[in-house]
Amino acid sequence: MSEALAAVAVALADDELVIGHRHSEWTGLAPHIEEDVAFSSIAQDEIGHAAALYTLAGAIVGRNPDALALGRDPSEYRNAVLCERPNGDWAYTLARHWLYDTAEDVRLEALARSADDALRALATKMRREERYHLLHAGTWLERVAQGPVEGRTRIAEALARAYRDALALFEPLEREEEAVRAGWLPDASTELRSRFAQRATGQLDRLGLPTDIGAVADEAAEFVASSSGDLLAAGPAPPEPAVASGGGGRRGRHSADFEALWEEMTRTYRVSPGATW
Repeated sequence: MSEALAAVAVALADDELVIGHRHSEWTGLAPHIEEDVAFSSIAQDEIGHAAALYTLAGAIVGRNPDALALGRDPSEYRNAVLCERPNGDWAYTLARHWLYDTAEDVRLEALARSADDALRALATKMRREERYHLLHAGTWLERVAQGPVEGRTRIAEALARAYRDALALFEPLEREEEAVRAGWLPDASTELRSRFAQRATGQLDRLGLPTDIGAVADEAAEFVASSSGDLLAAGPAPPEPAVASGGGGRRGRHSADFEALWEEMTRTYRVSPGATW
């Protein structure tokens, strides 16, 4: 049953590693030098959290954390598709940043009650550090929401584009039923998704931004709820629309952009897999 705990840790680590890599791509390109520094710092935090989660999982399954992080094929990664989407414009990056960190706060709040001592302690530590990411994202969202119409329109459109993918952060994890029964994952993904949707739309309403992004929830929920089970079990590949709508990542099905990201992210490790990092 401990493999279920490792599967939870790996999926969460994959999220952190991949979105951390995407955030790092803004270094030298962000609209302001302050945001170069901010996104570089956030990326470093996310990758550091990924390393801690891989270490936890590696201790369970007997694998080196670097091998877990960088030594797998693309189809073996369990990150949500939201994390791998290209950065696009600044509006999309901010929308994803806010949605991801809002979702992560919901997730870490639950994991801080985990029956596993190591995961509970790590989730508590991560949540303390992640609150600054959420503060950064929320400050930007509020600034844009209270600004000119063009900015408000662009952020609203970006939120609508990213929201479906954000719901799929709560696509059921591999061996989730086992993890929930053991108390390692205190709440099922469907419950966490509902909390996230309520929190996100509540914040948008407070800022006077459109909340009809929640209209996609019912459509996405049917797919997400049907995705439970062992993600490593053999079976037919899901249809491409699943990835297009943000789902499939927890089963190793990724967008067309992921392989290029994987090539860049793992290149150095693949050249020298035995190196000490």
